[in-house]
Parts: sequence; structure tokens; C-alpha cells
Amino acid sequence: MIQVDIINPFSIFTAVQCFFMKNLVLFFSTLVLLFSCGGNNQENLPQDAINKALAVSDYSPIILERGGVKLLEFMDFPPFTDVESKIATQNQTFKMGLNKIEFKNKFFNLGEKTAEEKTHKVRLHKDGQYLGILNPNKPLKKVIHGYFETEIEKGNNLFFCYLSRSYDLSVKNKNASFLFKINADPAGCFSETELSDTVVALLQPRGVFSSGQEEKVLLDFFLKNVSLQDGNYISLLVDNIEFKLTKWVPFWIQGLKSGKHKVSIDLKTKEGLSIKGVMPDQLSTIITIKEVKLFSE
Repeated sequence: MIQVDIINPFSIFTAVQCFFMKNLVLFFSTLVLLFSCGGNNQENLPQDAINKALAVSDYSPIILERGGVKLLEFMDFPPFTDVESKIATQNQTFKMGLNKIEFKNKFFNLGEKTAEEKTHKVRLHKDGQYLGILNPNKPLKKVIHGYFETEIEKGNNLFFCYLSRSYDLSVKNKNASFLFKINADPAGCFSETELSDTVVALLQPRGVFSSGQEEKVLLDFFLKNVSLQDGNYISLLVDNIEFKLTKWVPFWIQGLKSGKHKVSIDLKTKEGLSIKGVMPDQLSTIITIKEVKLFSE
């Protein structure tokens, strides 16, 4: 039987709300000081200052707890408010078969470790910050160079690309992702780069988590050309437990036991109708929590 609960920020006790607001103001004041000195260049951000900023921003209460599974909201950090990513040349030419697609970033260094990746003590991408690439029916690809190679097949080839921190958390400002399409047939190929199609995608969790990582399994999803306004919400299923999310923010999933777990999302209207996007095969995943045996048999 599916269990359902609803995130309602107004249901948190007044004392917690006051504590949250006080620390949130202090946190953003710290951020202003940090980034006014260093811009978006992470090399200028002292780690102790980052740790202090994160410490006072520890506003993440348990948002939901059902069936032994907990969801804890946390803050995107560093915010990367000015970063951009887009196709390097709007008039690139393509052909059927293998293609090299170039893109360019602004204020974001691929392959660099995110300044506060050690603070969270979670699974990291060994090659640092990356561009994530999603195609319908294909696994997530991560690249740390200014290009990626892909096979262009006959028909519509759709690509959704987004910037990610080194601990797999996507950057959510409006210019940190792009959606484009390459239409291909034997007579030629042409691209469309200013697409307004709806994107709903589950980015994390993916893959295998080892012992010690199961208490911080990242939940991260992406919305493009659509929002959680006018009553829209994300229906999140963790195995057979349903949560209703009304905020586009990342969460830690806690309480998962060893074994396999299915995680899926569905964007819905206030009437409960699904809102279809162009990445229907990127809405669910099965992850594995590995059990570590202390003694060999």
C-alpha cells in the first residue's frame, strides 16, 4: 500500500521557522561577503569560511519521514548564480554518424572540485565538476571537456545538458542548462537550439552506494521550461512510499537498507494529472546499497 505525505512549509513549528529565518539571513550575509571577494572563482573561497557559512545555514529539518525513509532538504552551494552553458557555435554542422558537439561555459570550470565537496562527505565524481548529458533511452553521460562525441541517428536526436557540481548536484539557474535537437536524414542534418519543450528529469540518485554512503543519498531532479507553481508538484516514489514535493530543491534520502531501491518522479498538476516532458525515460532509476561484510565466511 502506498503511503503519502505532503511537504507543507507552514506546518513546521513557529520556533523552527524563527530559527530557520535567523540562520538563513546570516547565511546569505556570509555568502555576500564570500562572493563579493571572490566572484564565482572557487579558488578564492577559503574553506573555513565556507564551513562556517554552511554551519549557520543548517536549516534542514526532517521534511518527511514515512516507513523508515527520511527526506532532508538542503541548500545548493556554492550558488553559481552567474554561470552559463550553451552550444559553442549556433551554426555547427552535423552529419549522420559520429559527431563532435562543442559547448562553452562561463564562470564554471569543468574538472575542478567544487569548493565545499568535502563538507557533505558524500559520493563524489572523481573527475570534478562536469556537464551532464541526457538523451531519451540512454544513460547519463558526464564530460569535463568543452565538447562531447555522440552518434547522430536518422530522425530527431534530443539532448539536454546541465552543469553539475563535483558531488553530483546540478546547478539550477536558468542559464546553466540547455536543450537542443538535431534532425537528421540522409539528405542532411539541421539543429534547433532555442527549444521551449518541457524537461522533467531525475538526475540523482544513480548507481551503487557503498556502506557509509546510504545515509546521504542525493535526490536531485531538474525542471526546465516548467515550474512548481499554480499547484504543480513532484510525486516522488521511493520504493512503495510516496512523497509530494512542492519545492525545486535537493534532498538527502536517509534510511535506505542494503539492496536495490527504485526511485521515480512524476510532475503533476494540482488535479493530479501528469505533465509530460521530452525525457520520459529519465524519470526513474534503480540504485543499489551495498552491504559490507565485516567477517568473511
